[in-house]
Amino acid sequence: MTNLITIEEALALDNPQFIDLRSPVEYSEAHIPYSLNFPLLEDEERAIVGYIYKAQSPEKAVEKGFDIIAPKLPLLCNKIKETSNKREVVLYCWRGGMRSESISKVLNILDVKHHRLEGGYKAYRNYVVEFFEENFNKNIFVLDGLTGVGKTEILQELRKQDFPAIDLEGLANHRGSAFGNVGLPKQPLQKHFEGMLCWECLKYRNHPMIIVECESRRIGSNIIPEKFFKAMENGKHILIYDSMQNRVARLVGTYTDSTMKNNEEEISIAINCLRKRLGNKKTDFLLECLVKRDFKTITEILLVDYYDPLYRYPDSPTDEYELSLFAGNFEHTVSELKSILI
Repeated sequence: MTNLITIEEALALDNPQFIDLRSPVEYSEAHIPYSLNFPLLEDEERAIVGYIYKAQSPEKAVEKGFDIIAPKLPLLCNKIKETSNKREVVLYCWRGGMRSESISKVLNILDVKHHRLEGGYKAYRNYVVEFFEENFNKNIFVLDGLTGVGKTEILQELRKQDFPAIDLEGLANHRGSAFGNVGLPKQPLQKHFEGMLCWECLKYRNHPMIIVECESRRIGSNIIPEKFFKAMENGKHILIYDSMQNRVARLVGTYTDSTMKNNEEEISIAINCLRKRLGNKKTDFLLECLVKRDFKTITEILLVDYYDPLYRYPDSPTDEYELSLFAGNFEHTVSELKSILI
């Protein structure tokens, strides 16, 4: 049977599976992280119902909506039932209104266990806004270092080993530079970025700390919430450093590996965006190197002439940081870092 629950109660459930009943375009704009999209109405169908609502009447729109939904109900309810056999299901729509309520009534008749989220996605969005309005009091360890020293790889390894590490660039689908979006999907809208960051913070709510990579407040088009960013600035900073040779090799592997084919056009656009900073001669030379696929030369020039002067992190141990770690031996670096986090 149905159980109407608040967003706080839903987030406290043990491994819930949220099911988003909104249209694909609504889901793509923002949704509760890791929710499944089982749309009652496809985008075109929702547009038709919306037109009837405005041009005729709400009653006519509801009738049309039920006509569209009725043939879908058996398959949709079976999918929800299969999901509920494995995890606690939480249904939601935009505001917890007609769409989730209508499906919930059918599921009750079929005796399918589920929850319905009071307030829908809007309740989660309000929760996120309120979450980031509060001061972020958890200790934050911040990995600082020049481009290419492997900060993201270290974070990912810590995550694999169940340490509370948050990959902000991964959430934003952007590496935070002129080349930040090369080979990556489109960035999420700001409200979805915030929703995912909130979800990550909640996942580690029982940990005394969080580990992140140092970022500017803006990562591409996404902006880190002010109070979370302030906590990063005031956190404990750890320097990661490495040789130029290792940095170049690491970056070439990241931007040109087999999973990132056909990136040359994106790289060319990014290089041209730096023309004013690098000058025509150097920019044209980099573009010639790109035609030759000489990524090593491109990377080294960009590090020396653009990234390193821009970020200005030390490239050797310094007492300015809580700890300085050489990244040349990855396993040793992670082990040393873990020793101060435990």
